[in-house]
Amino acid sequence: MLTEMEILKLIENGENSYVEFKEDSVQNMNLVKEIIALSNHKGGYVFLGVSDNKEIVGLTREDNEERIMNICDDKIFPTIYPSYYETTIGDTTIAVIEIEPGSNKPYYIPKGAEKKFNVEEIYIRQGSKTRKLRGRDELQRLFQASANIHYEIIPVSYATLLDFDMKRAKEFVEKNIQRISGIRKDPEIMLNNLDLIIETEQGLKPGIAGMLLFGTERIKQLLPQSGITCIRIDGNAKTAKKQDYKFFARDLFSNYDSAWNFLKNYNRRSYSIVNDKRIDKYDYPNEVFRELLANACIHRDYTIAGSEIFVWVFDDRVEISSPGRLPNTISVEKMKGGAKYHRNPILAQFFAYAGIVEMLGQGILMADAWLKENGNPELQIVEREDEVVITIIKEKSN
Repeated sequence: MLTEMEILKLIENGENSYVEFKEDSVQNMNLVKEIIALSNHKGGYVFLGVSDNKEIVGLTREDNEERIMNICDDKIFPTIYPSYYETTIGDTTIAVIEIEPGSNKPYYIPKGAEKKFNVEEIYIRQGSKTRKLRGRDELQRLFQASANIHYEIIPVSYATLLDFDMKRAKEFVEKNIQRISGIRKDPEIMLNNLDLIIETEQGLKPGIAGMLLFGTERIKQLLPQSGITCIRIDGNAKTAKKQDYKFFARDLFSNYDSAWNFLKNYNRRSYSIVNDKRIDKYDYPNEVFRELLANACIHRDYTIAGSEIFVWVFDDRVEISSPGRLPNTISVEKMKGGAKYHRNPILAQFFAYAGIVEMLGQGILMADAWLKENGNPELQIVEREDEVVITIIKEKSN
């Protein structure tokens, strides 16, 4: 339950992705759309009795609580159970509808008494506005956010097994997954069991994870979101002169290796003499690059087509941006605390099989420990509307 000071602060800041103002004369269906949009996003608050211009006008109805609970039960599917409470601000009473992040996305206005799925009545939050869902990609992101499906096991449209490097996948499994037996006898069955290739009505096809990990030369054509762009800037602003620019568009393992080599190439080394012994020191620990690049590869939102991972090397910092917001159960604070999550569990597992990452959720903690040992500040992590940006800051004395 919010305190009076917290409510006043939220009202002062205005409507945003998490806060909506309504007078209680609002029509029921308009309230339904706002509640659905917030649940399909990351939860938030509807303040009843507050106007669009942030004026606290108060409540005019006595049945608001019953009204809210009824419309959530009758007009929304799956059912949402918000918290409702009234509070007095000065001499004026308002209501707070507190909505948790939904775990059964997508929420929608159902069609008919049988509450049939109605894709035309799904609402999402975009900044301070509520709008209808647009297109298959946004719908897939909602399903994935609820863990009802994993996007990475969807067959790749227009791909065939000729686009999947069966030999390399088979060799990887034989080398790195000791518990798998029978790979020599029938590799298609084993790779299907590992969700790398998917059985469809048209026969076996590469899944998205399989294509990302073991695809051949058509990866970029079939999955335009699969690449990594690396840019070296001569200065500290993105508008400054680009000293070097590389775009890597092969399989995920190759992209990861290429991006790591790019970063290591621009990781300046210096040395000092201590007790007649040479001590080498880098601007950044290379282990941090390895960990954060792997995290970007395996945790980015691959439902966002046409947007790749970006690596920016500035004079004073390195930025790695990964498309997509954090999953609902994760916040920046939880990431820093070592919370474990896997948006793409198959990709995460195969990077673990390859010895690139562990599956313990300790990557950010380890990176901060390596930075501290090297004399760098801790990581800066910022979640934006459509990406997560991690910044590694150079030690000022370097």
